[in-house]
Amino acid sequence: MYTEYIFIALIGLAAFYIKGITGTGTTTVIVALGSFVIDPKLTIVLSAFINIFGGLQMVRVDPIKISRAYWGWIAVFMVVGSVIGAFALKYTPSREFQIVLGLVLLVAALMFFIQKKSSKETGSSPESADSGDMIAATVSGVFSGFVGISAPPLVYYFGRYLNKRYLRRLLVLIYIPAVTVQTVVFILNGLFTTQVLIWGLLMLPSMFFGVYLGNLTFHLISESLFRKILGLVLVIASIRLLVLGIL
Repeated sequence: MYTEYIFIALIGLAAFYIKGITGTGTTTVIVALGSFVIDPKLTIVLSAFINIFGGLQMVRVDPIKISRAYWGWIAVFMVVGSVIGAFALKYTPSREFQIVLGLVLLVAALMFFIQKKSSKETGSSPESADSGDMIAATVSGVFSGFVGISAPPLVYYFGRYLNKRYLRRLLVLIYIPAVTVQTVVFILNGLFTTQVLIWGLLMLPSMFFGVYLGNLTFHLISESLFRKILGLVLVIASIRLLVLGIL
């Protein structure tokens, strides 16, 4: 039991270090690494809960101006998708869920490996969201509530035209309402347990140091190297889940 608690705390440190760098990625790391030691379904619930606090801590980090008409509508549609995904998680059998999660982690890894910056990247954000933004947010919300992995599609889509700072700020702002609503749904449908609460409280101390360290090294990290390392972690986790789900 104590080994499990230590591992959970270390996962929290790694997850929030990445959040300090990118504004997201917390859930991706918690789900990928957490699935090695706890029920994969509970990693989704845990990541949603802990991301509430991580998101609030990130709000004051590099608070650049983004139009509320832009990020607000993206957040609304991500919340809608999150509710759908959270209910889907409850009613999907565990064995089938392991296979789905394994496939999603594998696709996410490929997205990290192949993503390239668009020449349209600008030093500002749009004044309002368009239909493509809203569709991307809804789909990402479903992924967030169901498999906990919404960072790759969000980074892939919005990273085509937002630079690193604006992308990080957008993800911080839209994740807070999404994970808050997810946690409420998980409480209502019974997935949020006392054990999840204990794991979350164990992660809180590492959260503050991880975000601080990530923000400190924000300008020193190569985005290309970061994506490759995280992609490799996802590949390993996905293969394990697929083997467990199929065999």
